[in-house]
Amino acid sequence: MEIIKLDAKDKKILSLLDENARYSNSQIAKKVGLSKPAVEYRLNRFEKNKVIFEFYTVIDFAKLGYSLYKLYLKFQNTSIEEEKRIIDFWTNSRNTVWVAECRGKSDLAVSILTKTNFEFGLLLSKFMNKFSKFILDKEILLNESTSIYAKNIEKNNKKEFTYKNPQKEELDETDNLILKELAIKSRINIIDLAEKTKLSRDIINYRLKKLIKSGIISQYRCALNLEVIGTNLYKVIIRTKNFDEKEEKRLKDYCSSHKNIPQILKLIGSWDIEIEFETENENQLYEILNEMRKEFSGIIRDFDILRITKTFKYNYFPF
Repeated sequence: MEIIKLDAKDKKILSLLDENARYSNSQIAKKVGLSKPAVEYRLNRFEKNKVIFEFYTVIDFAKLGYSLYKLYLKFQNTSIEEEKRIIDFWTNSRNTVWVAECRGKSDLAVSILTKTNFEFGLLLSKFMNKFSKFILDKEILLNESTSIYAKNIEKNNKKEFTYKNPQKEELDETDNLILKELAIKSRINIIDLAEKTKLSRDIINYRLKKLIKSGIISQYRCALNLEVIGTNLYKVIIRTKNFDEKEEKRLKDYCSSHKNIPQILKLIGSWDIEIEFETENENQLYEILNEMRKEFSGIIRDFDILRITKTFKYNYFPF
């Protein structure tokens, strides 16, 4: 695969889109110091070269009464066609936020939203009834809290958004229509959104302000095809020891200030922490991990590494 080189202006544009994907081309042009046509040219080039995977909206599903489960699957005796059937099952599910191909201890990673353990169990049983003969191992983890860092690619500054123990909010059909469209098209303009939802622009503007104020919409972001720009994505899952509130804060402070870490999750299950890394190569990842093992030797008991090789789905409102 040909690696696309980004210059300083490209990085600034992508940083702004990750900060707020709904910035207009005129706003981006002013912040970057380019003309509007120059920004449009670069955005078209990103699209042509598949630099951008998706413009998506981060929706606080916990406020809507959902819990997030992480499912890691190891295949056995599968053909390419059978693996595709498994991937399609989860990609087409109305409960999946994220579906991705892995290398390491697992072959597929899935993030699943349900309102109850019972509902999750029914979905997992349905899957296993169809595909159990192809599954060598499965690991299930419950997400307790997530800290997401909107990164500044140019300056390595980051903004933090944390989801934990929220107050539940209720949505009506109008909110659902808007969120369904915005979830994977966060840059859609108001006119097109009105046409898609059959709602007036005034209603959409009012509802968007309300959804942002309540915290249901927390970010409008830009997901990149990292491999296209020469970057690898890894998930490192960690077992901890002596992990009290003080050490948890110290680890989160470290992650929030590190340019290669876009998010950290606190988990319930056989692993305690999941940290996401974006690095140029595996050597850089291990350099960071060795640094972390020295800095946090008192709390890291064990860890495992997954390399994410392909993302099939990314949708915070898949319902």
